[in-house]
Amino acid sequence: MKKTGLFFAAIAAWLAMLSWVRPLMLPDEGRYAGVAWEMLRSHSHAVPLLNGMPYFHKPPLFYWLAEASFSVFGVNEFAARLPSVLAAWLATVGLYLFVRRRRDAGTAAVAALILATLPFFYGAAQFANLDMLVASLITLCILAGAEALLREREGASPRGMMLACAVLAGLAILAKGLIGVALPAAVLLIWVASARRWGDLRVLLWPPAIGVFLLVAVPWFWLMQLRYPEFFHYFFVYQQFERFSAGGFNNVQPAWFYLPVLAALALPWSAWAAGLFSKRFWSAPDGGLRRLMLIWLLVILGFFSIPSSKLIGYIVPALPAFSFLLAEVVMSVRRSGRGLRWQRLFPLSVIAAATLCGAAMAAAAAYSHQAPRSLAIEIGTRLKPGDTLVALHEYPFQLQLYARSPAPIWVVDDWLDPQIPQRDNWRKELYDAAHFDPAQGQQVLLSDRLLRERLCEAPAGARYWIWGTADEATRKPLLAKRQAVLAEGRSRVWLIEAGDELMRRECGETPIAGLQ
Repeated sequence: MKKTGLFFAAIAAWLAMLSWVRPLMLPDEGRYAGVAWEMLRSHSHAVPLLNGMPYFHKPPLFYWLAEASFSVFGVNEFAARLPSVLAAWLATVGLYLFVRRRRDAGTAAVAALILATLPFFYGAAQFANLDMLVASLITLCILAGAEALLREREGASPRGMMLACAVLAGLAILAKGLIGVALPAAVLLIWVASARRWGDLRVLLWPPAIGVFLLVAVPWFWLMQLRYPEFFHYFFVYQQFERFSAGGFNNVQPAWFYLPVLAALALPWSAWAAGLFSKRFWSAPDGGLRRLMLIWLLVILGFFSIPSSKLIGYIVPALPAFSFLLAEVVMSVRRSGRGLRWQRLFPLSVIAAATLCGAAMAAAAAYSHQAPRSLAIEIGTRLKPGDTLVALHEYPFQLQLYARSPAPIWVVDDWLDPQIPQRDNWRKELYDAAHFDPAQGQQVLLSDRLLRERLCEAPAGARYWIWGTADEATRKPLLAKRQAVLAEGRSRVWLIEAGDELMRRECGETPIAGLQ
């Protein structure tokens, strides 16, 4: 027991290692951490907020966890990534406990070690978005459901595990929507069908478990529908179904996209996958576990290969099953005694995998430094009560969080552009959010002309921090006459004080120039 505890602690330390040294990557980490920060700052614990407006692209579980983490550890990168780190640790521990019970401690340790050192899994564990959280809950849900079915087959009570499965399915829906229950259900139902054990359906459809699932999953969605009558259509019809089948979104990839992705991002462990193509591997008696894991792997890969838009993080839920199958290959080689050279490859694989994980995080750190964190932090040190942040033709997701801004940002763009609803980007996210709070949308989504009017009508002494690129100075005469007070890379920050000489001249002499 002590050794197991030390093993779990080592896994936790490994997954969390140096998760605090990198700035938040944009746009995803900045977006999700920023939403959680806004909820915490505004005490809007039920409604996710993006720039002060309801943000319903995703359910709230990650934001709730990040809020709690910020409350305990402060608003920083470690706290933002902690929900993903903990989710990865729980998935690893859950896989270990399941495999130890259904196989042996050696196979369990190898499976957990492989999973924790997969560069794909390790990177997702240190990324502040929804992928690892939903992957962990799907993993634990499948494992709990499978354990319940196996206990039923052994004549033991499956009820405790089915209740756990129901809670996990409900939480998975709160993490990312309907896939949280659809994917575990598909895996378990196909597994039952493949064994022709139709009586197992009674376990999966046990009414108390269904009731617990509804009790966990439904209240938040119902509350949002009561507050926002268009919520159900937007979240379930548009976000969950239409986006899945539509072809107009980013990251369009071919159907086979995830196969090379999995092979590359699981190196060096994916080299052991050659053993999965052996007939002997699949003919060995194993109680149906290998078939379960294969079904699990194929369901995840197949499901996310259907839509034309594909993101790498979508298939993180497949990694625990893949790790188990690789562990089975490793252990079968070890038990067979066939070739000491192959047995020596396992520790070498561990070292190589850990090295690749470290290299991946170093690369992420190098990329992250392109994000202008220092600008946002410096603005925060200079902000005075009543100051306004303004972003020109971009939405810096990290700005409010790093600057600790007490108010939303004015975002300047052409918000009447009919192409905005057709393009999957930051403009559409803000545009959609404004539909749920039109008054707030009018307050924070501005045209160039409206920004100029507000600046010209502002009381003397009002201060505006203008965030944009160096190109903005060449397009906007008012900015061209001002020196940027902060700069990093192509990003620039100008400080405009209402009533100063330049503003008086601009507002009094050029009615539509300046920031127009």
